[in-house]
Amino acid sequence: MRSRPPVPDRAPPRTEGRIAVLDVGSNTARLVVFRAGRAGALRVLAEWKEVPRLGSDPAPDGSLRDATMERGVAALVRFSRILEEVGPERVLAVATSAVRDAPNAPEFLRRVRAASGFELRILSGAEEARYAYLGVASAWELGSALVCDLGGGSLQIVATSPGRLKNSVSLPLGALRLHRRYLNHDPPKGREFEELREAVREALAASLAAFGGGPYDLIGLGGTVRAMARASIELRAYPIARVHGYRLRARDLEALAELLAEMPADRRRSVPGIGSDRADVVLVGLVLFEELLRAARATEITVSGTGIREGIALEAIGARLPADAEELAHRSVSALAEGIGFDLAEGERLAESATELLEATAGGGGPDPSERRALRVAAWMRGAGAAIDLWRYARHSAYLVRNVPIHGLTLRETLLASLALDGEADAGAAASPAGRKEGLPGRGATDRAIARRLGLFLQAAAGLGPARPRFAHGEGGKTLSVALDRDRAAVVNPRTVEKIRRMLERETGREVVVVGP
Repeated sequence: MRSRPPVPDRAPPRTEGRIAVLDVGSNTARLVVFRAGRAGALRVLAEWKEVPRLGSDPAPDGSLRDATMERGVAALVRFSRILEEVGPERVLAVATSAVRDAPNAPEFLRRVRAASGFELRILSGAEEARYAYLGVASAWELGSALVCDLGGGSLQIVATSPGRLKNSVSLPLGALRLHRRYLNHDPPKGREFEELREAVREALAASLAAFGGGPYDLIGLGGTVRAMARASIELRAYPIARVHGYRLRARDLEALAELLAEMPADRRRSVPGIGSDRADVVLVGLVLFEELLRAARATEITVSGTGIREGIALEAIGARLPADAEELAHRSVSALAEGIGFDLAEGERLAESATELLEATAGGGGPDPSERRALRVAAWMRGAGAAIDLWRYARHSAYLVRNVPIHGLTLRETLLASLALDGEADAGAAASPAGRKEGLPGRGATDRAIARRLGLFLQAAAGLGPARPRFAHGEGGKTLSVALDRDRAAVVNPRTVEKIRRMLERETGREVVVVGP
């Protein structure tokens, strides 16, 4: 029997409760209220956005104009009134590039304080990059990666290796800043795109050379790359309509550029996923991420829905980062269990049993780590649906896996876990959105077969659960042993045991030997 990996350290963080984070950027201002759980994960309770565009029209010396400051102050006053109703335990308010670069920033901070009560802390470029890294590290197990946070005024790039922050740089390559400088016509002219691309390429080459070259995994965050992902999801009719974890390929960027580059801004606003906030700057984003792909020698960009705001809150609660993918997923499920009230301990016992069955049938190389992770998350989440509807718990659990952010998982792992919870993948295909799409593009039949197998293993472990089964492969891999606890075996109906035995024989092609009274 294979040894299991060590159990991660799951000691609680320092702080629980509601934390509000206010992030005043060059294009948008966002207010998010998080609930911090005992496991060190965050759950978004509510989010609000304003678009004061502080970086859109600076004075010649870079100062914020009076009209710009008035827009910003008015937006923050509205946020302050929201927080009077919400009443979080802590409020953390920061400002980034547009305020950081303005010579009259102290005057803006004074106006904000007087009108709204917010004490804005101006982040340095290095601090902004670090918080972006923490936010991404809370959602992904990072290797050798470039975390690229594209804001309105600046681009933060963090190099990680292996998973820890190795180096960072803040570049004046924000989407709003570049649009204002290079794209002066609507739609932009070809020469304007060429000048933009040349400037971006030159700036990135110098910075990435200092990082030591690639190849890197590329992770993109910020409103512009999320808009690009939403538009690509619509164009591809992607089976999971979730931006977080979506992978933008080079050909996706080319398709979007071909569609959008010759449109005027008012037409780009009508393209699904783009919206009015990004109709101008999305063209800059396409050029910039095309150049990042080339410079990093990457083939795709993984889009992250977490970033600076999560990073600020995570630092405040003392969350331990980086962490491996399974630990990140467990934190997410723990936060959900606290929120809706289901028994995660039972799911953890089921996960150990189902994982043992997967390992016993995997052969010499062991199970695929991605499929193992999907199975364990499905087991943890099996009881979540019962908090909604006991009689249709599997359907609700599958829905929650697909729609509640479970960090650490790729979109494919999310799909596999969801389909496994649907029970038989063939039956789920007729009933669920995931099944109708039949898996991620290019993997439909394969994903259905894997999900069906994981679902059967989950059913077997759950059906025999009261008898505390142990699974092991026999000599030569021709048999599968199922040992039931002698003191508990009588709790399970013999007909159930026989049904599961025959199901496992059909699925694995091995003789299944049940050991017990």
